[in-house]
Amino acid sequence: MNSRHRQTEASSDAPWREPGRELLHGLEVATLVQVGVLLLFASWAFGGGTDWARLLLSCWGSLGGLITLASVLHFRRRGDGRLRPLRWLWPLAAFNVLVLVSCLNPSFSERFFAGQSLLAYTGAAHSWLPSTAHPPTSLEHLWLFDAVYLSCFNLVLVIRRRRALRGLLVAACANGVALSIFGTFQNLTSDGLYFGRVPSPNPRFFSTFVYANHWAAFILLFMAACAGLISYQARHQPDNRLAGSPLAMGIVSLLLMAMTPTIGGSRSGTLLVMILLGGCVGHAFIRIRRQRRSAGESAALAVGGLALCVVLAAGTAAYLGRVTLRERWHDTQGQWQAGMTGERLKLYADTWHLAADRPFSGWGLGCFDKALLLARPRPLEARRQYEHSYVDAHSDWLQSLAEVGFVGTILIGLCGLLPLQDLWRARHLGPLTAYLLAGCGLILLYAGVEFPFGNPAVMIAFWTCFFCAVRHGRRQDFLSGRNASASAEP
Repeated sequence: MNSRHRQTEASSDAPWREPGRELLHGLEVATLVQVGVLLLFASWAFGGGTDWARLLLSCWGSLGGLITLASVLHFRRRGDGRLRPLRWLWPLAAFNVLVLVSCLNPSFSERFFAGQSLLAYTGAAHSWLPSTAHPPTSLEHLWLFDAVYLSCFNLVLVIRRRRALRGLLVAACANGVALSIFGTFQNLTSDGLYFGRVPSPNPRFFSTFVYANHWAAFILLFMAACAGLISYQARHQPDNRLAGSPLAMGIVSLLLMAMTPTIGGSRSGTLLVMILLGGCVGHAFIRIRRQRRSAGESAALAVGGLALCVVLAAGTAAYLGRVTLRERWHDTQGQWQAGMTGERLKLYADTWHLAADRPFSGWGLGCFDKALLLARPRPLEARRQYEHSYVDAHSDWLQSLAEVGFVGTILIGLCGLLPLQDLWRARHLGPLTAYLLAGCGLILLYAGVEFPFGNPAVMIAFWTCFFCAVRHGRRQDFLSGRNASASAEP
């Protein structure tokens, strides 16, 4: 009787012992493919910066909402807690209400001057309600944000095995390496996007990205992912040998990506890479030293080899980008003498004044360039001289305050803070989660002085890395009880 009971209990536990061998569920496959294609297309389609690319990204990303709905219908009868992450979506819903209400209460109206259509400030019909300068623009930006956020949110809601997330990150890092090699050869042999076939509107471009600073933010996220994957592999590889292991390929890939912001002439991107790479090298030194000490061996050879690789990568980047670095140095000197730093501070001051005029809900999502005309009027003359006007505030945080106010900015912040609540209780996040969150944190800091989230590819990469970190950091699945702890993937 007892042996039969033990046999029945063992058979009931069998499906939870080796979850990695199970086939992926259809919704999991759909989520991985949908997010992977979204990221791949955005990165090769000029960073998603063109109008047609943004439209296609919004359309494809809308499949994420359908996957979310299908997951709710599929898991709602289980009662195993898999739908608990849905409670994180209330800030997104509130943000949508805020923007949609503003679209019903426009504050600018169309006027014609010399046959040209212009937007003129006429005031909102209901001054106490949220308002936008241009409803179509706000709706387009809201559509893209919802599509990207829900698509990446499904990585937490749908994916059961962390191994699938690591596979997605490996593919994304491989795409980053391919773009890095493509951009390096393009920088050395031609002038223009896609080896000169597409003229770039910005002289500071790299790879398929029109703006080198956007490329730097994009590749920094996957440098962090690559460093996390290397550290994860090193912890789960018994001998830690480089020859014939994924570690060597991972280190080479990391260094290839790290060189590109310097080659592309991104000053701020080079600084970010130095910060991230410095943290990676410091962490690697500490880990190697501890391992060699525990084994009674000297760490000098391993540490020296790692330092040599970093020095060679830095030297190669400086050599390949020597012309660009020289130009950027002269640009920096000229900008400093011309007072461009003061001009940037004036732009920040004007942006803050716009935010202070409408602190509750701002001037409308995506409408910063239109609202800025109130602070910096543009002459109507056809042949006017250059004036200091901007499309972006060069600070995503300030621009968010000007566009959606303090309420909208807080709601966007909660879209990221609420998913972190499960990680706050974790004693140890693991190297992959820690590196992914570190990369996201650097981008958030960078957004204080630049506009990385103005690029769709960077936004997609950020939310992909963020939700991969959240899901991978949760040691247990969404199930509860004994089955949950048994089904946790190492």
